[in-house]
Amino acid sequence: MKLAPFIGVACPGLIREDGSIETGAQNLPGNWESSQFNLPANLIEAIPQIGAHDTAVVMHNDGVVQGLSEVPFMQDVGSWGVLTIGTGVGNAHFINRRKETGAARGKKANRE
Repeated sequence: MKLAPFIGVACPGLIREDGSIETGAQNLPGNWESSQFNLPANLIEAIPQIGAHDTAVVMHNDGVVQGLSEVPFMQDVGSWGVLTIGTGVGNAHFINRRKETGAARGKKANRE
């Protein structure tokens, strides 16, 4: 198996699109919410390549990552939630969207 040039990071707090932390990291050592600190950028600087490929780093909220890891096992329920306990307490709520079958789409289209 080949190693993917990807690093995924799950972190507490509200994560901005650029991977920096807006709020919620007060229990982590140092000032992770500083505008001068961006963990994904620091990781790319420290590990610019994995094999022959540029490194990609994605950081997301730890509760969201935990919940997304359960998606394959939660297809038989309408919604579920997760509770994270670590540097603080967090949660995330998920709702399954049901795919319409061809017959259901046809009936819906006939009513419109």
